[in-house]
Amino acid sequence: MTTRLNKTIVACVLLLAGVGLLSLWAQAPPQELSGASITQSVFLKQATFVAGAVALMGLTALPHYQHFRRGSAFLYAVLCVALLALLVMGRRTRGALGWFALGPINVQPAEFMKIAYVLTLARVLMYGRQVQRLSGLALPLAVTAVPAALILLQPDLGTTLLFIPTLMAMLYTAGARKRHLAAIILVLAIAAPVGYLTVLKPYQKNRLVAFWFTDVPNYQQDQSVMACASGSFLGRDSTSSGVSMPIYVPDRHTDFVYSIVAEELGFVGSTFVLLLFAVYFTQSYRIAHQSREPFGRLIAVGLTTLLATQTLINLGMTLGVAPITGVTLPFVSYGGSSLLSCALAAGLVLNVAARWQPGFSSRDMAGGSVEINNFQPQAVKWLSF
Repeated sequence: MTTRLNKTIVACVLLLAGVGLLSLWAQAPPQELSGASITQSVFLKQATFVAGAVALMGLTALPHYQHFRRGSAFLYAVLCVALLALLVMGRRTRGALGWFALGPINVQPAEFMKIAYVLTLARVLMYGRQVQRLSGLALPLAVTAVPAALILLQPDLGTTLLFIPTLMAMLYTAGARKRHLAAIILVLAIAAPVGYLTVLKPYQKNRLVAFWFTDVPNYQQDQSVMACASGSFLGRDSTSSGVSMPIYVPDRHTDFVYSIVAEELGFVGSTFVLLLFAVYFTQSYRIAHQSREPFGRLIAVGLTTLLATQTLINLGMTLGVAPITGVTLPFVSYGGSSLLSCALAAGLVLNVAARWQPGFSSRDMAGGSVEINNFQPQAVKWLSF
């Protein structure tokens, strides 16, 4: 076994986090992003979160990832209890019970549940030839349904939606039959209208209606699209910065942070951010493809799919091509829980990449010899430093 650090993923994480800090710095004058004193500055808070996230990513990459398999079920159970406790004693922010207030810090258990969920599901599926049978999908579906339902009750539709493509990608990787996956998608499609009528809150329904019908006002998203367009090629003129700008996007430093990037850095800067995400996800999927150990491959696929889905949803709602669902942009948006959970995901993928696993073919074993294959797709080989 050889150990190695994927410098490309590390560079992408650092650059994306740096773009997030730059976005907060650019927006420092508005009152919504700066406190009464420098110690209350959102920029300084995020800088602290970034430092902690980088340290956490490194610590997560150090021990063998199989150690996380042993503790995954316990972590999953603890976070399920935390999500249940949120519904009773959580801090309600803008109508959602998603945070515990621990002094000056707000902790969002749903962010860490995403990591625990992938680890637990990977543990369930790693030995699972039973997933090729329809009855064998019961346990993976139950593992998914419990946290998804608890998060939906907060209500947090955006985070709940992330579980679906993650589940499908991990089931496919584990060897589930395509017709069974199609059946799951069909059931979800049939259940969607029922969920819309009975589960969604009025403001969530209004967001969907505002997206589908252009004559319905959608202030936050409309302002976000205007901000992105105002960036032009290299970013808007610095002389028009600050509160004098007529474009105002509420909470843009969290869910709509990409509108700051597009406005301040223009087409060039916003395209660079998209390229960083593309490189990160390409490298992560390449790591999953190279891994011959089932648990490592499953967590790499699951975590990469989860963050890729989250990125697409966030960019879609920022650019006006998807309804608002309230998910952050990984590594870029302001928020400690979001940034730390993304750092955990990146650290686990780095961990899998650092433990090189040889591939054994039945032909080689029959001949009494073992052929070690260090496969690296040529299409993405240039992306590694």
